[in-house]
Amino acid sequence: VLTRSYPRGMDTEVFSFNALSEAFYEAVESHEREHVTPFIYRQPHRYRLGNVSFHEDQSRHRWTLDTPEDYDLICRITELLYPKNPMFTLEDILVLFEKYPDLFLINAHISQKEFR
Repeated sequence: VLTRSYPRGMDTEVFSFNALSEAFYEAVESHEREHVTPFIYRQPHRYRLGNVSFHEDQSRHRWTLDTPEDYDLICRITELLYPKNPMFTLEDILVLFEKYPDLFLINAHISQKEFR
């Protein structure tokens, strides 16, 4: 089981071309056709799975762009951080969260669509 620890939108998945090709040709469920990761994750006997964890759980945060609220949050983060540091990092955003905790209420009510 892979454990999410990065904010949603800051995580990354890496697959070999062969794994993606097999998922493309073999997946039959509609959610597996839309997103190949469930097909791969449900077969740990077939694919080698690994997980890189952040040093503390930050999975409660949503820093992805799927909704207007997500866009608003990203704009605010950028407005506050970019002028002083165009190369700001995940850690910089976490410091911003500590300084302005209400900022992250902008999209806190959004529920991420989960796969079966």
